[in-house]
Amino acid sequence: MNALRASLRTHRALLLIVLLYAAAAAMLAGGLPSARDVVNVLAGFLVATLTGPVFVLCGYTIHVMVMKRPERLCHFLYQDLRRYLSRERLLHALPVMLLIPLFASSFTVFKAAIPRLHPYTWDTTLSAWDIAVHGGKAPWERLQPLLGHPLVTGLLNVSYHFWFFLFYAVLYWLILDTRRPVLRMQFLLSFTLTWIALGSIMAIVFASVGPCYYGHLHASDPYAPLMAYLHDANQHVPIWALQVQEMLWQGYQSKGSNSELGISAMPSMHVATAVLMAMMGWKVSRIAGIALSAFAVLILLGSIHLGWHYALDGYAGAAGAALMWHAVGRALGARAMRSGMPLAGAPCIAKGGLTS
Repeated sequence: MNALRASLRTHRALLLIVLLYAAAAAMLAGGLPSARDVVNVLAGFLVATLTGPVFVLCGYTIHVMVMKRPERLCHFLYQDLRRYLSRERLLHALPVMLLIPLFASSFTVFKAAIPRLHPYTWDTTLSAWDIAVHGGKAPWERLQPLLGHPLVTGLLNVSYHFWFFLFYAVLYWLILDTRRPVLRMQFLLSFTLTWIALGSIMAIVFASVGPCYYGHLHASDPYAPLMAYLHDANQHVPIWALQVQEMLWQGYQSKGSNSELGISAMPSMHVATAVLMAMMGWKVSRIAGIALSAFAVLILLGSIHLGWHYALDGYAGAAGAALMWHAVGRALGARAMRSGMPLAGAPCIAKGGLTS
């Protein structure tokens, strides 16, 4: 119990943020949930709780198979995980593992409510700004000579969907990590605050659907050639983005049914989260920083080329994430200085970053 109480104290800021956000989402949803809604929420909660550890386990298994190649893989994994998943580690991670599904559910409520809170009126403006900023030509058109090949499109499509797996793997790796408490807390707080400030508040203020849905809301569609190309490329290489886009649009048209997942273009949370992972990666190692930064660039390119976002959506997401990362880092550093000791036993924070 002492370990659990210590974990709750360590995560009190995160607890407060997520619980307030969940309360706001509950008020926004309104009314008492039906029995079916309760079952769906519980099922979603269970899936979200298990998804991250499964992804981490899959990634670790691949690492062991490639780098260590033990004779008895299952035995090695069992023994190694048994040592790693100590009681203290699990108790330290427990509050966050329970908060993440609650946070994800709350985010879904806000995203689905965007058109009720603010109609999608920003697409024409964002599209015009996007073209003006890029010299009078839409960014997707400038990228088309480089990216407009079915195989390249397919690779970007895979990268864009891989974002989900990589994000959950990184998130739960940090949740279970005990060696980097300051970096861990900086990422967790930056992630939640970025998704609230950008993915909920900013998304409501600048309500927009993005290039792939532009033609559904406006008679003149400058992105019709891009979508026509994507459908043609889908005949050669599977472009899963098209099926997901159709599913989301059907959910939007359902006007509140269980299939409604929400649509939002400005800002790009895929890019924002990829930038957060890249900044975290640079704190871990040079190789991780380079790899995750390259991945963030792929996500930005994919967001434009696959019709999900205007380029400005990605720029706003990246800038907002970077600002939040540095603001949280400064706040944690100031807190450590005031208390006279590092947060939760972490290494000291020097001006240039983490020191041991």
